Amino acid sequence: MNKKLNQIYLALGCFVCLFMPLMSYAKALPNIVSICMFLILLISKETSYKNFIKEPYFKALILFLAYIILLSFLNLSTLSDYSEILNIIHLISLIFIFYNIKNKKYLINFFVLGVVISSLITIYKILLLNQNFHSLVLAGAVVEEVFITQRLYLSFFILTSLIFCVDRLFKPNKKTNTIFNLILIVFLSSLIFIFSSRSSIVIFLVVFLTLLIYKWRFFLKQKVYLVAFCFILSAATIVSWNTLEKRFLYSDDRTSKDLISKIVKNEPRFLIWKFSFEIFSENKNYLLGLGNKKSQDLLTAKYSKMENKKRSGWFVDRGFNTHNQFLDFALNYGLIGFILFVNFFITLFTSLKKNIFAVNLIFSLLIFTSLENSLNRQIGIYLFAFLIIISADFIKLEANE
Repeated sequence: MNKKLNQIYLALGCFVCLFMPLMSYAKALPNIVSICMFLILLISKETSYKNFIKEPYFKALILFLAYIILLSFLNLSTLSDYSEILNIIHLISLIFIFYNIKNKKYLINFFVLGVVISSLITIYKILLLNQNFHSLVLAGAVVEEVFITQRLYLSFFILTSLIFCVDRLFKPNKKTNTIFNLILIVFLSSLIFIFSSRSSIVIFLVVFLTLLIYKWRFFLKQKVYLVAFCFILSAATIVSWNTLEKRFLYSDDRTSKDLISKIVKNEPRFLIWKFSFEIFSENKNYLLGLGNKKSQDLLTAKYSKMENKKRSGWFVDRGFNTHNQFLDFALNYGLIGFILFVNFFITLFTSLKKNIFAVNLIFSLLIFTSLENSLNRQIGIYLFAFLIIISADFIKLEANE
């Protein structure tokens, strides 16, 4: 692709990454831009088809897609499974689109910018609602009103942006760039605790510990960074303690005797996963699964039989899915589908194991995928594609250094 066309293609890619954290405001825009980028690839003579199909993650995804299509065809359930088939096709096409962007650091820059904008808008809306940072526990419609991107996704976006910023500390930078990265690290680290997404806080602590172990020589030389970061971590925890106590310890529940009872009573995922495992064991279609529609219908039937009718209605009205992509594929496509999806992550880890930041990105995505059916949502598909390509690019850049 010629220089001018390449610049247009890069600009469109940056636009997609900028609006990824803002997708709640502009769902159609990223799709329209992605289609334009795909059309550019079709007319370009320099598109990297051959190199792309050699990528191990591509082969793993194609195998998974082929299995789903074949199983749906044999079960005559193509119409009911078409959404998941289209989602995997969408994922592969997005990976291909991002793959053909030569300088991917611009994608990271615009993604982080989008995350910062989304976070600042959220903070502004919190202040408008007269919410205090130390008591940021929002529920129901208020959460949807305040968080322009769902709390779970926004916090995960912040976490990945934080990994990008920390990665840059270990690369040659001008002093001004280092200071700017440190400011971003402080800001993003604080937001994770202020917004108090439980999954992102847990992943954040795991990433911090792995970096501490893997880069211990750097931290021994730069004790100021380590001490400052631990201070910030402690301060954010203290400031957000009321929020964290309610989110992790369910302190508002005064009737349950212990933490386990509180989790069982207040955490929707506990019941969702319990019902999902019951469906998997009861139907005994272990190898090939039940299909997308049937598994969701059975899950809804489980919700409707709950003793607490008010809570039952809440589950049914929201139509909760499995909230675990691995469990979702196990129910829909059996153990074979589950194994093929696990194989995709194993392939990623195997190819990226030489770079701690690439591993942390995919490990974070693995945990996030265990708590959310991210491939069932547009924003999750974009996130998947983006992190896969950026992680792979970390390895290529390290090899060229």
